[in-house]
Amino acid sequence: MLVRGVRAHRAALAICSTLAPIAFLVIARVDIDEANLESFKGRGVIIASNHRSLLDFFVGAVAFRRWGMYPRTFVRGDFFDRPLLGRALRLVGAIPAGHGRSAVVALKRAHQILHDGGVITIAPEGRIVPLSQRPSGLGELERGVGIMSARYATPILLAAIKNTDQAWPLGRRTPMLHLPWNRPTITVATRLLDVQVGMTSTEITAKVAQGLSSLLGITPDS
Repeated sequence: MLVRGVRAHRAALAICSTLAPIAFLVIARVDIDEANLESFKGRGVIIASNHRSLLDFFVGAVAFRRWGMYPRTFVRGDFFDRPLLGRALRLVGAIPAGHGRSAVVALKRAHQILHDGGVITIAPEGRIVPLSQRPSGLGELERGVGIMSARYATPILLAAIKNTDQAWPLGRRTPMLHLPWNRPTITVATRLLDVQVGMTSTEITAKVAQGLSSLLGITPDS
């Protein structure tokens, strides 16, 4: 059953990453940095990105295929209660994020995946952050990314996404469509954050915030 689940997860991600570029022909250009990563048993890899739009997931699917990865993605728990969306999320191996007991269960699953050498992707802001609530360019980060990384000193690939909110603004049911030569450009800039044994979750979370801010072109005075 476990092998079958892994195959289904990889197949669903592969289908999504194959179809997404076709849709982007009338939505946006996508420019993604390379990321040469190895996921080691006992540590795994975490991909941490900012969150500005529902389009982030589909940009991620394209990036994961380019990087040769099949990560498990943290997604807001209540999305799994929606019949069609919940089924789709389970097919791609998404993990319900939540609070209280559900957060503890999700964290245990994440630690097991990392210990087995797997890949987790997470948006540490915990939600889509509207422009008005990120005056400095990045919303406040939750501690989950630091907690997950600290246990095994898991390295973190920082992935800063720009302009997905131009292509699919918050509040719209669907992305905005553009002529192929008039599309906005979405960029994904990457940097590997090497986590040292003994670093605290608070220290790691702060470094993730600093790294994403730098990749987004944010300075303390901006």
